[in-house]
Amino acid sequence: MVTKPSNTWLNWYLTFVWSLYLPAALAGTIRVLLKGDKLFVLSNYKQTIDNLVVFIVPSVARHDTYPALRRVIESVEAHAPHNLTQWRLDLVIDEGAQAENELCTFIADKPHVRLLIVPRTYKTKNHTRSKARANQYAADIRKLEGEAVEDVYVYHLDDDTHVEEDTIASIAEFIDTKSGTFLLAQGVLAFPHELSPSHFCRMADSIRPADDITRCGIFTGDLGTPLAGLHGEHMLVSAQVEDQIGWDFGDTLVEDAFFGLSFARLYPGRSCVLKSFSYGASPASVRDLIQQRKRWAAGLLKLVLGRNEFPLLYRIPIAYTIACWILSPFYFVGFVLVISHLCGVNNTSPVVLWAIFPWTFTLAYSVWQYIEGLRINLSVSKTQKHQIVYTIIMLPCIYFFTIVEAFAGLCGLYKFIVRDSKFEVIKKEI
Repeated sequence: MVTKPSNTWLNWYLTFVWSLYLPAALAGTIRVLLKGDKLFVLSNYKQTIDNLVVFIVPSVARHDTYPALRRVIESVEAHAPHNLTQWRLDLVIDEGAQAENELCTFIADKPHVRLLIVPRTYKTKNHTRSKARANQYAADIRKLEGEAVEDVYVYHLDDDTHVEEDTIASIAEFIDTKSGTFLLAQGVLAFPHELSPSHFCRMADSIRPADDITRCGIFTGDLGTPLAGLHGEHMLVSAQVEDQIGWDFGDTLVEDAFFGLSFARLYPGRSCVLKSFSYGASPASVRDLIQQRKRWAAGLLKLVLGRNEFPLLYRIPIAYTIACWILSPFYFVGFVLVISHLCGVNNTSPVVLWAIFPWTFTLAYSVWQYIEGLRINLSVSKTQKHQIVYTIIMLPCIYFFTIVEAFAGLCGLYKFIVRDSKFEVIKKEI
């Protein structure tokens, strides 16, 4: 039974926060309906190209991340020759990394793989640290070697994200058919279930590929301008453009988002979707998932609210995303019921009854995102059985996923407020 509208502060508050996600839900739904079966199609390109493609894999190279790194190297070795006549994989690690000796031994007989060791004394102009520092060092080396040119392409991978046939095919297809018109492309991140020991994290990461084909697909693909940011992996960019933008963004936790907004400012309309997956590992535990999301939230808050060269207009899409995320704890049903009880407000209806429609629409869209993302992740997993069972399990679990995501967002807010700039690298491998 629907109660009559009420005008208390709580009703106004709920009317706002429970409708906050409506623009994103509408935009995503429209994209899905317009694209239909062409929403995301994997590349099956068969031609080979002669352009040099440099695979960049920065890594902390710890003993616990080494197995995943080997998987990444082996995947590039296995699939790159299918479509690329010239390619190289550059592993970028810090001097004195734990697994340096193991890596040297492992790649000794691999002519297409080289190890770039960032000296302890290496400093950038803006004192950039962590992954961005490694990326900048690799870019400096390429420039010295004369590779920072238009017809050389750089493909970024994380040290736990491997490639398959579709990944390499999409790289060749982009360079052969879209280079010149477009300068950057990003595909969809998928997460095979067998790469993480945590069932909770496997399921929670269903939201990520769904976000890639909707929100990120709109900005990077349809608008050609990645104002929603970029991922640090599964990104292909002209070496000349990367050299121009660089990675020297100073003290940041989200160098990929910085790079995305920098590209959007310099080259509006020049990005597109890479028609492939990358295959990454979900966090190994709930604690690691919270650590990961916390870093993202803190970094995005600093990007939106900190001093940088980006105009306010360029920050709005990310600001909207982070607002939906940070405010999410405050519109959980449980939280609302507690507050309404403490304040003596029994009516939690919106101030106008028609607001129930955007409420239910955004809820339905969020459920669809998790279900669609689950379908994508299961499609790239070795075990694809019991999809119906997984879907049934997913429905009640969504509430718990959103609680964890919301808690991580609040932790990120605290990390931002206290100016904690520590860059945590989590373990993501069985």
